[in-house]
Amino acid sequence: MASPFTSIYKKFLSTIDDYELSIPSQEEQNEILFEFLDQARSLHFPQCKKDLDTITENLGLGEFASDLDSQEQYILALGMKKSWLSPKLNFSDNMTKEIGDRDYKAVQGTNYIKELSKLDDKIENEIRRYATAYTYKDFSLEAW
Repeated sequence: MASPFTSIYKKFLSTIDDYELSIPSQEEQNEILFEFLDQARSLHFPQCKKDLDTITENLGLGEFASDLDSQEQYILALGMKKSWLSPKLNFSDNMTKEIGDRDYKAVQGTNYIKELSKLDDKIENEIRRYATAYTYKDFSLEAW
């Protein structure tokens, strides 16, 4: 049995509020979501016990050859959330807001980039916590 990308996309989209993702066509949106998913499976969930490399993909739609359980899908969705946040954190306008002159900071708000950094750290810790729990899910002392 295979796991469709759309089930992971739904989990991801339920955790964010981004109206910009509804602007492109459905095909473009699927391609954007696949880029987040691709980064999540490669960088944020390498300890997955299932094969995340064998996929069928066409224009952002497709499926994993492996049948992913809900926990694995949720960890991938969290990785997608981190991938989605990363460009916002590193956006050059944000850097200008942080390092600009004092008047510019007063108008734009100085805490925006700090709050994004805190959110990024929180998501990373959440991924780490769930991935660690996933790793030890079937651990038993009886085997020792």
